[in-house]
Amino acid sequence: MSRFLPVGKGVKGAAGFLLAAIPALGAVLTGLAITGGLVGHMARDHPLASYGAFGLAVLAIFAGAVATFAFREGSTEEQVAIYAGLGLVVASLLFGVYAGVQTWGDRAQPSITLTPKAGHTVAVTVRGAGLRSSDHIVVEVEQLVRAPNDAGRLTWKAGEPLYGASLGPDGDGRIGYTVDIPLPAGDYDDLGARAWVGDEPKACYARGNTTGCVRVHIPRPQERPQLAVSWETFVRAPRLLIRLTAKNLPQRPAKSITLRAFGITSDHVRRELAEWSLAPNAEGEFDRRLAVVVGHAFADVCVVASTSTREPACPAPAEDGTVWSQLAVPAV
Repeated sequence: MSRFLPVGKGVKGAAGFLLAAIPALGAVLTGLAITGGLVGHMARDHPLASYGAFGLAVLAIFAGAVATFAFREGSTEEQVAIYAGLGLVVASLLFGVYAGVQTWGDRAQPSITLTPKAGHTVAVTVRGAGLRSSDHIVVEVEQLVRAPNDAGRLTWKAGEPLYGASLGPDGDGRIGYTVDIPLPAGDYDDLGARAWVGDEPKACYARGNTTGCVRVHIPRPQERPQLAVSWETFVRAPRLLIRLTAKNLPQRPAKSITLRAFGITSDHVRRELAEWSLAPNAEGEFDRRLAVVVGHAFADVCVVASTSTREPACPAPAEDGTVWSQLAVPAV
């Protein structure tokens, strides 16, 4: 018995085998469980192997049609076309198996988002799919500051770390995780977050965002001082009640607030009653309540607060960081 197909006498059987190339390829893909939506993943992630598998199957069908209808039965050309078609079928199946196995083993990159929220917090959300039971997604959130690189150009560099975690997948190989992180005070307006599986990637903030890497701007505008002044009159001598507040004061360089209170007599003589140099707390915020006994020797009082000058006048010229208030002393 011949080792080869009985080309010529059984050409219909050989051509039929070639015409069955695409059903055979479909059976292989079904066996790999990558039909349906995952076939699109295979074509997207491994296009050369996928297009090669289907393209070679089509060429095999074309070779079978040529052998059947174009060449004389039993001719050398017919044999060449048949065996070329069989080779194309084998190559098509090999490409299909390769693309399927590679797609089966693909691991999607994790995604991470940062969402600023009220109250000096930011929500960090991490998602991942297709993870093995031994995989872990590493998450880092850190301050970003502008600093010159070796060439003297300003670029983003990591500052103080704010959060870190190593997250494992569930039984389906997925991760969906959200955590709220409080933002500490400091001279930074941007946050960076990274999520990865495996070896730590290179820094990705300087040249834009990539998969699993995000930079978000956190606006933290400095607030001008808020000054409120009122009288306490049920005591023997009138007493001036002062409340001074401010937010997001920078810590580098450290900023303080100068607060001054002046008494003004009826003939416009000005006398300083009190002066303070006050610093914000660790959160860069300010909230002070103070009291000054004025008495009845003055007709008016003037209170001024400033973050821009150490010796503000009262009344003060219009400038950023300086506020003032002038009140008449209550009558006896």
